[in-house]
Amino acid sequence: RIDISIMDEAQPRWLAFLGNDLDFVLVPPDFVPKALPNGKPPMELQKRGIVHHQFVAPSTYYAYFNLDDPLVGGYTPEKIALRRAIILGYRLDEDIAQVNFGQAVAARGPLSPGVAGYDPQFKTNAGYDPALAKALLDRYGYKDINGDGYRETPDGKPMVIQKGSTPTSQDQVTDEIWKRSMDAIGIKMEFTKAKWPDLVKSARLGKLPMWNVGWAAQIPDGDSYLQLLYGPNKNANNLSRFDLPAFNQRYEKARELPPGKERDQLYKEMAWLTAGYGVWHMGIHRIDNYLIQPWLLGFKEHPFSTHAFKFLDIDLTKKQPQGTQP
Repeated sequence: RIDISIMDEAQPRWLAFLGNDLDFVLVPPDFVPKALPNGKPPMELQKRGIVHHQFVAPSTYYAYFNLDDPLVGGYTPEKIALRRAIILGYRLDEDIAQVNFGQAVAARGPLSPGVAGYDPQFKTNAGYDPALAKALLDRYGYKDINGDGYRETPDGKPMVIQKGSTPTSQDQVTDEIWKRSMDAIGIKMEFTKAKWPDLVKSARLGKLPMWNVGWAAQIPDGDSYLQLLYGPNKNANNLSRFDLPAFNQRYEKARELPPGKERDQLYKEMAWLTAGYGVWHMGIHRIDNYLIQPWLLGFKEHPFSTHAFKFLDIDLTKKQPQGTQP
């Protein structure tokens, strides 16, 4: 028998574990300083026999743009420039430090470590570059015409980027980072607040211009992520509604190939198309920390995670600087 308790906020989950109501807990990022001072459980938890497991999860947390949205969507140069400027303007280092408390690494592309097709040397993430973001916006006509500090569209209309967000304390911090980041490059951003299931429903209907989501690999293969960008899936898991023939053709060809260099090359080309068109802010891969009650026997890392350690070359016995990238 398995009992699953749905707890939206971190505090009730943590207290339930301390009260022995949960057999194990994925430590919420904002509880890492308290639950794992100096990278391990405090002595009182160790005395209770609680065990700590830590590994890079085979998952990616990213921000997508709705390519069907009239403001942030589209495939023309000025629309691509807007999305890429937003990506370049986001302070991912602050996200890693403040939202994930250093328990994350910057994603290099759409694939996570631990899946076939992932290349540790491959990198599409351009990093934080507000000067380049401003230059892109200026070049393609996104300028502050009325002097209020925020840019208008190339045709002079007001421009407000709407982004989905849940009413949790963690998303509140994320919203603040997005707001500061976008203010710094002259883009006004507002947030559509709703519970996660309602946001999912809106996203699948194509009603959210932008949202932060996560995806965990169901199979140890890059296809688990690339199917999120395949055009015919845009009424299902392709929340970005990205539908590019050049991508779709490569995806269909890759599905017919066995793992190997030819398929890996197609995966790289699809990753470049995703980055080039500014479909996702690639985001992060989280470092998961589990605490296990002494009576729960047999808990071990998934093989995905063992591979992730190898790919990322991270020694998790040593303290990682906040915002570290391998």
